[in-house]
This record gives sequence, structure tokens and C-alpha cells, in this order.
Amino acid sequence: MELPIFNDNLKSSGSWTAALAQAQAHWPGLNEEIRAAQWANAGPDLDPNRFRAAAEQLSAWAAEPEAAFSLARLLSLHRLLNGAAAADDVLRKTEPLPMNALHDPTPAILLPRMLDNAFDWFDTDSFRELHAVEQAAVVYLRLLDLHPFPTHTAATALLAASFYTERAGLPPLILFGDDTTRARFAQALEAAFRMLTQPLVELLAESLTRAMQLGKSA
Repeated sequence: MELPIFNDNLKSSGSWTAALAQAQAHWPGLNEEIRAAQWANAGPDLDPNRFRAAAEQLSAWAAEPEAAFSLARLLSLHRLLNGAAAADDVLRKTEPLPMNALHDPTPAILLPRMLDNAFDWFDTDSFRELHAVEQAAVVYLRLLDLHPFPTHTAATALLAASFYTERAGLPPLILFGDDTTRARFAQALEAAFRMLTQPLVELLAESLTRAMQLGKSA
């Protein structure tokens, strides 16, 4: 099974992979400064204690010997982030506003089937062959595309995508809130919805390098 909208254009660039590997070789590991930056850039309407619990749960899953991420874990992550009960149905039931002019969110009635399909794609050989940053970009973009939740979809998607970077010994993903990064992200997201994912991959790789530099300075 092929990944639906991000396949042939995901080609690892020697520049970002080399820079990332060099930073990772000298990175002392996840610490409070990175956690603080993760929360500070997650969004102003998130409860800090719930966000911390979700982020720590995600890190624990990524550290498991046979680490795997699933739809059930995505839903659990979102419940932690929102303070929902374990039995609560958290999928959206209405149609959201598009994120940009190129975003066409999945109709709510189709969400369960489309989420199942997405996690099937994330378990393919072609997905496993991707670099961890590319895997994270695929997951993040697909979840944004589907927009499965009525609130906090972007924060949940970024945490979920962080599973793949943390599993590979990298930091969680942080989308830094400075004006330059915000502008680049908006452009990269529009390009990704046009099936040009490399700008998003490169932005995520740079954010990981930036996060590891925070760790070194702590």
C-alpha cells in the first residue's frame, strides 16, 4: 500500500540529514528546557498540566523496546490533552474550517474509516523506510489533513508526530513561535497540501536541531 499524498517527493536531503546527525551526536538528551520550549510553543489555550502529562506519556511510549503508535494511542493522547474520560468519544462530529485555501478536511462521517486507513499506511514497508523526520512529517500532515478532533487537533498531531522522532533518539517536535518560523510553516503547509512535502520536512529537521541546541545550553 502506498502513502496517499507523500511518497515520491520524500527524498532525504544530504544537507538536513547530515546537520541533524551531527547535532544528535552531541545532544545530551531530553531535559526541562526542551519541555519548557515544547509547552511554550504548543498553544495558549492548552492546560499546562494536561499538556505535560500527554507529552510525558508520548515519550514513555517512544521509549518502549517495541515502540509502536496506534489509533488507540492517538485517541488516548488527545483525551489526556483535553482531560476527557477514557470512554469519551473525542472524534469531531461537525465540519471544521479549513486551515488554508488548499485544505479540504475529511467529512466527519468518514473520519473513523479514514483514520483506520491512515494508520494502515503508517504500518507499510514504504513508511518504515523513511527517515524518522519524514515519518513524523507524514503523520503530522495526514492528521492535520484529516482534522480528527473538534479542538486541539494541531497540538495532538504534533505530539503524535513526535513519537517517530523520539523513537529515533531525537527530541519532540517543536514549532517555534517566532515570526520567521510561523511564516515558513504557513508556506510549508500550503506546499504540503499541494503534495510538495520537502519544505515541511526541512522545517521540522531544523526545529529538531534548534531543540537539541537548547538541550546543550541547559
